[in-house]
Amino acid sequence: MAGDFELYPLAMEDVVNIPQRAKVEDFESNYFMVTPLIHMQAQPGYEQVSLFFGKDFVISFHERESAFLDLVRERIRKGQGRKIHLGGSDYLAYALLDTAIDHYFPALDHYSDQLDVLEQQIADKSERSHSAQIHTIKGELLAIRRSIWPLREALSSLMRDDSTLVQDVTRLYLRDAYDHIVQIIELIESSREVAMGLMDLYLSMVSNRMNEVMKLLTIIATIFIPLSFIAGLYGMNFDPEISPLNMPELSWYWGYPFALTLMALMTAAMVLFFWRRGWLCRDRDKPTPGGGGE
Repeated sequence: MAGDFELYPLAMEDVVNIPQRAKVEDFESNYFMVTPLIHMQAQPGYEQVSLFFGKDFVISFHERESAFLDLVRERIRKGQGRKIHLGGSDYLAYALLDTAIDHYFPALDHYSDQLDVLEQQIADKSERSHSAQIHTIKGELLAIRRSIWPLREALSSLMRDDSTLVQDVTRLYLRDAYDHIVQIIELIESSREVAMGLMDLYLSMVSNRMNEVMKLLTIIATIFIPLSFIAGLYGMNFDPEISPLNMPELSWYWGYPFALTLMALMTAAMVLFFWRRGWLCRDRDKPTPGGGGE
């Protein structure tokens, strides 16, 4: 078959040795195109689609049986593809390429939905698993970007080429496919920025939660400092019989209740002070209706 259609041997090696970078090569009698095709399952998967098109023929090679051509086949069967019938082999190659490009949009919608769900989950309660999910999404978006970016340059070179195998009207459609690729790249960059923003939000939520924990521990330690002082003071070994200045309250009938009452009053006073400062209430800093600043 390669000899019948004058398919270049090195191009046939690229068909077999996968994966290859997206590209377009002009072999005078025909064009050779490589485009990645994305499909979504539990995680994104890629396969290579190789196309040869020349005068009156289009040959495509796929890694596995794929449903991505069903739309084009259906248009041809139902007679909806008049331009495909009459447009020539270059237009049919464009239709196949455009179908492969359109498969990227559902994948990006999937990641956009995932990021929206993650944002809500992080806002409600941040967990360690959220950080791993964000890193995974960022990596997969980067993989999509790497797969689609070379295709933009390949289409650009195909549009600039003055070969007679590509009609002027087909170049207009190729320009539309080029615009779709640019739109995909912009969506990828936008989703990556959202993912980086979510990582910042996650780190901020973790930091805020750590600050709350540290504030609570600090308040507890601060309350126990004077209590420890009182307990340590009355725990010293002084004998009031030797000197009336050696803790005479140790011989007082109400000495122990007095010490406990003093501790309770100091604790209550400190808790009241912390509450009035707004350190015990998370919503203390929120403005009250009708309130104004000084």
